[in-house]
Amino acid sequence: MKEYSKSDQAFLRSYNIKKVRGILRNEKSCSRVDLSSMANLDKKTITNIINDMLSDGEVTVVSKSNDGVGRPKENLALNGEFVHCIGLDVGGTHLTGVIMDYTGKVLCDHSIDIAGMNSDILMQLCDLVIEELLSKSNFTLDRINKIGIAFPGYIDSKTGEAKLTENIKGWQRLPLAELFHKKYNVEIVVDDCSRLMALSELRYGAGRRGSNFIVFDLGLGIGCGIVINGKVFYGAMGMSGEVGHTIVKVDGPHCTCGRNGCIESIASGWALTDQALELLHQKESPLLYEATNKNTKTPTVKEIGLAAKLGDEKCLQLLKNAGKYIGIGIVNSISIINPSKVIVGGRLIQDNDIMFQEIVRTVKREALPEMIRDIKIEASQLGELATAMGAATLCLENYFEDE
Repeated sequence: MKEYSKSDQAFLRSYNIKKVRGILRNEKSCSRVDLSSMANLDKKTITNIINDMLSDGEVTVVSKSNDGVGRPKENLALNGEFVHCIGLDVGGTHLTGVIMDYTGKVLCDHSIDIAGMNSDILMQLCDLVIEELLSKSNFTLDRINKIGIAFPGYIDSKTGEAKLTENIKGWQRLPLAELFHKKYNVEIVVDDCSRLMALSELRYGAGRRGSNFIVFDLGLGIGCGIVINGKVFYGAMGMSGEVGHTIVKVDGPHCTCGRNGCIESIASGWALTDQALELLHQKESPLLYEATNKNTKTPTVKEIGLAAKLGDEKCLQLLKNAGKYIGIGIVNSISIINPSKVIVGGRLIQDNDIMFQEIVRTVKREALPEMIRDIKIEASQLGELATAMGAATLCLENYFEDE
């Protein structure tokens, strides 16, 4: 009979605990008997693990049932009070934050609109959002275990450094994790916003219990989160999902990355507002002029959508054209990854049926029929909190998964 060293036993115990946590996260509540069966662990091992978790306050008894034989059966669940995390979604047009408990429940949220802020002011606004979250939850900072930050662009998730972002001025080679740790003295984790949107969909949204899917994150820029075999895919250098900078029109408009014809240069939030502003300057879109309160300021995507719904043909074509090129990007991604599902999320798609319907039409028209025969294309149901929820969830992942 093989003898295991203490290190082997410690690893095995840690592995079994994470297995039990994962089951409780997915199933919400279970009895010891159910846990033993689902984890494929004997009753004694489950009893020891659960007793320790009860002692630590990590799990709680949520109900008892009695079938008339023996002791009442206890149903166990993760205790939300065991861990609290803040998730921050730092975007080019918004700052959104949530406080999430150990079960993945969002306790409160706060969001503010921003535009063209430099890095110093953005840091102050992050502080403001965190203060508002603490105020809404009646928490003090000592009840927060970790802070997760979602950031657009190339993020070194191991060091917490924002290497490069094209859509937020001045945020290059900034040590985000270090800056926030100095301010709040809690563990800080940082990752790309599109990957964290995918993590959120995997845990709580349309990708829950899914193994292979992609999430298109449509906002000021365009990104993509990829889930393969139930895990978020990073790529060799942690730069997976840069679909916004795949070229779909070789003679297309200039992009922020320096090239021409990227999807972002045609269909992103910033591209659409540039195109709509040109319509205003050329006086080709009277309904858009009314939707912006007779102002020639840069129109928002919501104002473009409103004008399109009112019958403005030029705005309608802007949204359809954007949907077509996003759809082409999705077709290309399907051809490479072969997912079971495509989830479309982000602020650009919310309340924008015109664009979403054109995306779906384009995929059905341009993709190889066999490639999309069983694929579902869905709009995210998590709304504007999706990425902030992903940032908070990133704080919880090492409780359930090996890093």
